[in-house]
Order: sequence, then C-alpha cells, then structure tokens
Amino acid sequence: MNLQSIPHLNDMTGDGRLFLDHGFDPHVKAYLPTTFRDNHASNLLELENGDLLCTWFAGLSEGSSDIKIALSRLNHDSDRWSEPVLVTDDYDRSEQNPSLFQSEDGTVWLLHTAQLSRGKMTSEEWRAKVLAGEAKGHFTMQDTAEVRLRLSHDNGYTWSDAISYFTKPGAFCRHPILKLSNGEWLFPMWYSQPEEDANKPQYGGDYSVVQISGDQGKTWTEYEVPDSKRRVHMSVVESRPGHLVAFFRSRSADRIYRSFSEDFGRTWTVPTALALPNNNASIQAIRLQSGAVAMIFNYCKGGDDPDAVVWGAPRVPVVVALTYDDGDTFPYMRAIEPGDGFFGEYLGRNHTYHYPCIMQSRDGKIHICYTHYGRACIMYHQIDEDWIKADYSRR
Repeated sequence: MNLQSIPHLNDMTGDGRLFLDHGFDPHVKAYLPTTFRDNHASNLLELENGDLLCTWFAGLSEGSSDIKIALSRLNHDSDRWSEPVLVTDDYDRSEQNPSLFQSEDGTVWLLHTAQLSRGKMTSEEWRAKVLAGEAKGHFTMQDTAEVRLRLSHDNGYTWSDAISYFTKPGAFCRHPILKLSNGEWLFPMWYSQPEEDANKPQYGGDYSVVQISGDQGKTWTEYEVPDSKRRVHMSVVESRPGHLVAFFRSRSADRIYRSFSEDFGRTWTVPTALALPNNNASIQAIRLQSGAVAMIFNYCKGGDDPDAVVWGAPRVPVVVALTYDDGDTFPYMRAIEPGDGFFGEYLGRNHTYHYPCIMQSRDGKIHICYTHYGRACIMYHQIDEDWIKADYSRR
C-alpha cells in the first residue's frame, strides 16, 4: 500500500476510502461503508494473497430476523473497502458474531452464531411488547443459538451452504480459530444459558469452553474452563509452545479475567481478575511478531461485585495495551478511540465505541476494527506497534 496516495483526514469522503490521521508513524483509518442500521461484532482476516476481509453482523437490530453476516474487502492494491455483501441467508434466525480463519489449503472458514428470532423488529419494539404484556422473554434468544460454518474456496467471493457445526443449544462464539504450535486448532466458545424470568439480568449463567481439533476441523473435542461462569468471549494466545493464556469479558462488568493452560488447552486454571477494567463488553488479544501480547478493550467498568451481572456500563474509550508477561503488567497503553469526550456525570452522553478486534498482517502492521458511534458503522485503523509505545514528549 502506497501511503503517498492516501488522502488526509480533510479529504475523507466516508465511502470506505482509506485516509491518514495523526502525523506520527502514519495512522490509516477508514469508515467501512454500510447501508444497515445496526453494524456490530467485526472480525478481520488477512488472506494469503494480501487482501483483508472484514466481517460483522448487520441489519435492523441485534436479534432481529434480518440480522445477517456482512463481508467487506480491502484488496492489497486498493485504497478503499468494498461495499459489504451479505453472505448468510436464514431469515428464521438472527445470525451474529462472525469470525474468519484461513486453513493451510487456502479454504476460508466463516463461523458464526444463529439463534431463533422473534421476527423483524427492533429491540425497542420488543421491549414495548414485553411491557404491554404481549410477549415475554429476552429479545436476543441467545440460549437457542448454534454455531454454523460456511466455507469459501475462492478467497471469500463465494460461499458454501451453511453447516450446523456446534449444535448444543446456547453455543456462542466471538473469536476465530487459533492454530497452535503443535498443529492443532483451538476454537474458543461459551454457552448462553436460558433465563426463565425476563426481568432477571441476562446471561449470568454463561460459561466458557474450548474446542480442539487434531484433524483440521473434521472432529472436535470440548474442554470446559472450570468456574468460568460469567466469564465469556475467551480470547486465547499461545505465548510459548503449549503455554496458553486466555483473557475473558466479564458479565460482572468489573475486570478482565485471565486463565492459563500448560497442555495446549486441555486443562485450564480458574479465571482470576486482572487490574484492567471490563464493562461487560468484548475484548481481544493477539500475540505480535515481536513477542508482545496486544489487547484491545474498553477501559471502563460498571461494578466491583464478581458475582453480579451488570449491563449498561459505558463502552468508551477503546484502548490498545501491550504486555510482555502474559498480562501481569501492561507497560504500554494508548487510546485509539477516545470517543466523544464526556466525563464525570456526563459520561453517559458518550456514544458507544466497542467490540474491537485486532489482527497483525505479515508486514507487521496492526489492523483494528470496532463498532463506531453507537452501531452506525464499523471503523478501521491501521497502526504500528511503535504507535502504541510512542513518547510524544520527545517530538
């Protein structure tokens, strides 16, 4: 990509085109194009040919029957993301939380959730029906979900029919397959548990598992993370051969949690809280080529009780942090999205900027996407590791 050809912020048109922001270690951004009201839960993949794919769920409102998996592409020689196309088509279900993986034979794997839907309506419309006594239960119905698989043999231009892949009710996913140093594949998941009382905080019984395959996805064996109730969105990093560290979103909106495995993911320690806050929103961690682990998350929280279920905490700012000791310390941390800038009693006026994903391409660039300005679109950033560690006082 030729940075000289990328316009600066004032020339940005908002149509998926890349633009430059910040003058230090060029920071490339883009607003991914969309025609959808609700855009959420993005995931990134670099293909073998150097193209980037970004997938997310899009439609009227999370849980609605028209929520489908969208896909946009940034060709390696292009300066803009393509218009998104929908790659799933089950209008009896709400299809969400996609992730991408490319196997050694070049096949692109798309894994996503699919839960029963109560029709095409917004969550606000559904809540009004509940208050009027015309309906009961939770709108998203995540306890009915299964994980589905679609395959592409042409770098994501066309896709196979859906395969029901993990079918235990409540099967949910967020992060992609991780290829381990021993050749096995590891896929982190959690199970959403039903709540009989519609007034009870949602998903307090959720717990995490990993699926491990030694035959490139033909068969899988499930291993549960002990005492992982309320700890979900498990993001796994192999920091050295066989030694895995997992970081979790907390339904308690208190802290990011961490667990270890010393046997390629078959047994795990009980998740314990880190110093970093969590707001009951998604996080992701990856191991960089430098050996550091980069984590992206919202630096805020909503409570301190690890046994509670807390919703409604702020979802801003979006912060990138580096650790060199599996999360004991984070010596470098920088906000990549500060949000609207409201603080104190006005914190709730900030729009949400959340559910970030992070990926490093072969050239060392770090690519980030997240849900922008509520759920108006998906925002893309390209940075260097040095950008996270930059000391502006020495400029």
